[in-house]
Amino acid sequence: MSFNNNNRSNSSGGPPKSSYSIKPFRSYSQMDQTSALLTFQSLASAMDEIHNRNASTLSFEELYRNAYNLVLHKHGGLLYEGITERLTVHLRRCGGRLVTLQREIAQSSGGTTNKTKSVSGGGAANSGIGAGSDSLLQYRLLEELSRAWTEHRITMVMVRDIFMYMDRTYVPQQRKRPVYDLGLWLFRRVVWERSMADGEDPTENSGGLMNHYNAMVDDPTSSTTATTLGNVASTLVLQVIHQDRLDRLDDAPQRMALLRSLVQMLLELAHASNGAYADAASSFRRGGGTTAAAAAAASNSGSNMPVYERDFEEAFLGESQDFYRVESTSRLSHGISTDTSSSSSGINVNNDNDDDDGKPAAKYSAMEYVHRAQSRLQEERVRASTLDLPASTRAALLRIVETELIERHARTLVEMEGSGFASILKVVASSPAIGSVASAAAGGGGSGRMMPAGGDSSESSVVIDHERIKDLASMYELFSRVPSSVNHLRDALSERIKIDGRALVKDQENNVAPPAAFVKGILAMRERFHAVVTDAMKGEKKAQKRMKESFEDFLNADARAANCLAVYVDELLRVGLRGADERKVSAELDRVIVIFRYLSDKDVFEAYYKNHLAKRLLGNKSGSEEAERAMVSLLKAECGYQFTSKLEGMFNDMRISKETAEKYRTHKKSLNTAVSNDSRDAENGGKPVDVEVSVLTTGYWPSQNVAPCILPPAVKAAMDRFQKYYLNTYTGRKLSWQTSTGSAEIRATFPPQKGSSKSRRHDLSVTTYQMCILVLFNTRDTLTLKQIRDETNIPEDELRRHLVSLCTPKHRILRKGSKGKGISGDDDTFTYNADYTSKMTKVKVPMVSMRDASSASAGGAKGSGSAAAAGASKSAGLVDGSAAVPLSVEEDRRHLLEAAIVRIMKARKVLNHNDLVAEVTRQLSGRFVPPPQFVKKRVESLIEREYLERDEADRRVYRYMA
Repeated sequence: MSFNNNNRSNSSGGPPKSSYSIKPFRSYSQMDQTSALLTFQSLASAMDEIHNRNASTLSFEELYRNAYNLVLHKHGGLLYEGITERLTVHLRRCGGRLVTLQREIAQSSGGTTNKTKSVSGGGAANSGIGAGSDSLLQYRLLEELSRAWTEHRITMVMVRDIFMYMDRTYVPQQRKRPVYDLGLWLFRRVVWERSMADGEDPTENSGGLMNHYNAMVDDPTSSTTATTLGNVASTLVLQVIHQDRLDRLDDAPQRMALLRSLVQMLLELAHASNGAYADAASSFRRGGGTTAAAAAAASNSGSNMPVYERDFEEAFLGESQDFYRVESTSRLSHGISTDTSSSSSGINVNNDNDDDDGKPAAKYSAMEYVHRAQSRLQEERVRASTLDLPASTRAALLRIVETELIERHARTLVEMEGSGFASILKVVASSPAIGSVASAAAGGGGSGRMMPAGGDSSESSVVIDHERIKDLASMYELFSRVPSSVNHLRDALSERIKIDGRALVKDQENNVAPPAAFVKGILAMRERFHAVVTDAMKGEKKAQKRMKESFEDFLNADARAANCLAVYVDELLRVGLRGADERKVSAELDRVIVIFRYLSDKDVFEAYYKNHLAKRLLGNKSGSEEAERAMVSLLKAECGYQFTSKLEGMFNDMRISKETAEKYRTHKKSLNTAVSNDSRDAENGGKPVDVEVSVLTTGYWPSQNVAPCILPPAVKAAMDRFQKYYLNTYTGRKLSWQTSTGSAEIRATFPPQKGSSKSRRHDLSVTTYQMCILVLFNTRDTLTLKQIRDETNIPEDELRRHLVSLCTPKHRILRKGSKGKGISGDDDTFTYNADYTSKMTKVKVPMVSMRDASSASAGGAKGSGSAAAAGASKSAGLVDGSAAVPLSVEEDRRHLLEAAIVRIMKARKVLNHNDLVAEVTRQLSGRFVPPPQFVKKRVESLIEREYLERDEADRRVYRYMA
């Protein structure tokens, strides 16, 4: 029916109306089967032309329209099966060519097709890879396979464009593979998994090809039961990698590029196998079937690579493990067979007992092995990058190499004699002193590799062997790749510290080294091992902790270290830092504090330090008041105010004493008494003795439970005058004289020497005890030990020590009657030495140490009992170098521990034994660490005194009694 409009104007004179034409519907005709087959034949011919590289003659628009019509007219199944058939035909031809090529290669190499697997498993020498002209033949298979894959991908891109409409509609509805993925999957099943025994292609009619396709779908493992083309190719790939590891691969860049393309082929084939498709072959994984649900779960994981994992990755990792296991074992041992075959790939791991640098595979030194392992790890990283391996494979490969090269031989590398970590550490720990290095350099033998810590000899006298530390750093860097292996390095570090530390302790016990030398050895040890931990082990926290624990282990075996450290600090502050600048003072004191932190018996150090500080302050022997105060500040920062409150009180007493002395001098000048009216001053020529008194607070200073000695009358008179002034000035106070800590200056007059009529005069700087002894010889020339003791009332051990000091060869003011260094007994005589001479007018008479005086007295006493008395006195007092805890410190510990227990129980009310011990230890750890048995004894004592009581239901629970 048609309507026409002649475009006439309407009566109103408006524009003409348009003409409309309605045409009838065209009749719809369904494409029958015959037409569909004819249409597909044109598409099949076009696919053949594409495979034959004649695509330029085709009209892709027409081909696309034909494929569109087939899908539109419900012939998508015919189209999909036809595409599969044509792809299978071409891939069968391609696979047949590759199989034929491999047979020709095998025949030309002297083998047969049936021996392909044994040949590929025979190693590089048998396979022909890298063995002259045969290698070119073997590479041909890989090259042809790579070329076939490249051409197939290009073809599938064109085919995919033609059947794009089918991919968008029919394929998702029927859960089929997209055309491109279908082509990759068929390449895998028809070419890669082509049996080497399959020599003929099936008939190219649709029935034969579809039967072959259906057989692949129904039994996806059928092609993997025999040797396949993929097996041969994978073995050749592994052999190429093996030769590259041996550095025997010709044209390595080109060969590795070829392998890269094949690895990418396997990855893409694996990706094409993923997905829950209607064909059962999608459930194929690792050569076996799985349930559809398992396959779907695997495909959704995002890391499913069945072909890649089955045919390459597993064998590649297994061959790598065997290769590096054999190589690492042969480099560290003699006589180890290197013919260990890989069970996974069939590659014979044979390193031919020769390295790429020409070094025979005999026993390597540890450092040579370390450098070799580092080189191997770098090579594997570069190789993995060159092959573009997936991240999961790279990680697994590096783990295998690290396990075989590092973890399995970590202990051997640490303990290897002469070159292992422990041996190098021993060399670093025993570096010579700077003086010996300087002398060696002056003699022409210095290597220049040993330098003081910090690079400045003015800062430290410790030499650090930086070349050896670089070796240790290389080993640590290698071991750090396997964190569990670093424990062997830490163990070696800890053991070396303990061995060297115990050797120093033993030397100190045997009197081989004095206390100060012992501490200097500890400081040198700490400097060297700190350099090892900081530079070689990158300042690792666990290594720092092990070093700290190792130092604490031998330093806290007894109280010796705390004692010796106090002696060292005393020597440092008296003479060591005299004239030093602020930076050096700070550096030296910081080194001391580092060792102080290792001590658990900090209260022992405090006792000895306070004793030495008192001697320095009272004897005016401190080298620098700023250094003294800096040390106290460091101790305060480390242990708190309570630890240093008494030390600061001592400084305050000295300041007040100076002010008091100045006031007393002003007071004496106001009296204007140039000549004394006291008869006791007669022995001093009638002049009063000038006395300087330090007034000390009893609680701050070390307790001296020593009775005052008998002083000369003139000195006693001067002391009485000061006491009268002081008590009149400060009411409510009491003075008790400590004569054991004083000093004096005596003007001694000796007879003139022969040929001279002028008397000799020396001003002797001595202790108060020595002054009392020497004044006795104003009236007598010879006195016995018993007479001196009775007239001075000086304690026995101190009397012997001061007499020995006056009889030393350099300052022999008195002559001892007995021979030898010791004093024989009470009848031993001491005579005034009129022949004493000295070049100096002012002579300071030094004191021998208590240890030297005691040993001398013990040698001369011969069982008289005086030595035993001296030993008893030493155990009760503070003796330098002693390993025992002083009795005064033991007493203080009892009080501190009991106070802590009561304080804790008062707050908690009820507490079990273990919790009480833990809390007490935590609170007292800043001063000392109480042993659990000691805590238990103090708890029992508090229970007896009714501070605590045991719970009736549980005897290990304590209750506080208000």
